Amino acid sequence: MKGQKIQSLLIYLFQIWGFAEQETVTGLFSKDCILPCLFPPGGDEVIYWKKGDKYVHSYYFQMDQLGSQNLEYRHRTHLFHENIPGGNASLKLSNLTLTDEGLYSCYVGTQQTKTEVEVTLQVKVSSYYALEYKKTNKERMLKCYACLTHSAPRISWVQGNKSIQETGQKETRDGVLYSVRSDQNIINTVDPYYCYINLSDEEWGAEWKMQDQLSNVEGSSIAIPCGYHSETAVSEGLSVVWTLHRNAVISVLASFNGTSHSYQPRLQINQSDFSLIMDNLTASDSGEYLCNVSTPHYTTLTVRTLEVEKSGNTWKVATGVTVGVVLLAVIVLACLLYKKCERKEVL
Repeated sequence: MKGQKIQSLLIYLFQIWGFAEQETVTGLFSKDCILPCLFPPGGDEVIYWKKGDKYVHSYYFQMDQLGSQNLEYRHRTHLFHENIPGGNASLKLSNLTLTDEGLYSCYVGTQQTKTEVEVTLQVKVSSYYALEYKKTNKERMLKCYACLTHSAPRISWVQGNKSIQETGQKETRDGVLYSVRSDQNIINTVDPYYCYINLSDEEWGAEWKMQDQLSNVEGSSIAIPCGYHSETAVSEGLSVVWTLHRNAVISVLASFNGTSHSYQPRLQINQSDFSLIMDNLTASDSGEYLCNVSTPHYTTLTVRTLEVEKSGNTWKVATGVTVGVVLLAVIVLACLLYKKCERKEVL
């Protein structure tokens, strides 16, 4: 209550001195933001939000009046009607674009007063990069993404220690922003593959590699190495995600982002080296396991194939071999005895 009184007093002083309140708001590209506009409560509120000569949102007679709303803002603005009687005419603006940047003015008239607030909106673009691994019955493929960049990114590929050409690319534009995807077929799982994204003011890199196959039997436990090394240093923004790739289906198993989260009770991530610890293995656990270690500057994808054998297989094979050997010995002995008897009859 005390804060609201001080706020109302400040608004009143601004009105007397002929100044409009000024605010600065920073929103994220493609996200929502709120442009603040507070006023001394009164009745019969009339609200106008404008950007230059464009009507952004209008409200009077206790309802929205959008007949004169500029088409750029159609279906993207929202007043909090339940808060208007209490002196809040703030505007929610959805799906921000770069053209939304600029100076907005809010006018509120009531039975007692009028209030004007100016809000400067700045739109921040959060570019992001990613390396995605996909496997089908026929091929393995990497997809390298550079999304929402101010300049056109240059994407290059390296296999082992030699440069290679991409196998496909797709580019889209959102106003002045670029989004590019570069594809690469994996033809040799022995060599690591690297994707590098170069911008005028930033660089990003990613690595894909396949490690030796692992095997174990049902009912046992195993720790699948992630390929994380301490020299890569746990940095701000680091995340780890373990997934299982089997029959073209990808399942998220566990993740670490400061805290370990497991999506199955018998799985956990070792927080020192990010290996995946699995208990009570079953044959259905067989497949390709992918450890994704990501920071704002690099990503490492490490793949390991796990083969889980039925616990009875070894016994069955050993038993089969033993029975075969015994049976062969019996047959040989029978043949020898038969020949020996045959000789006696001849004599």
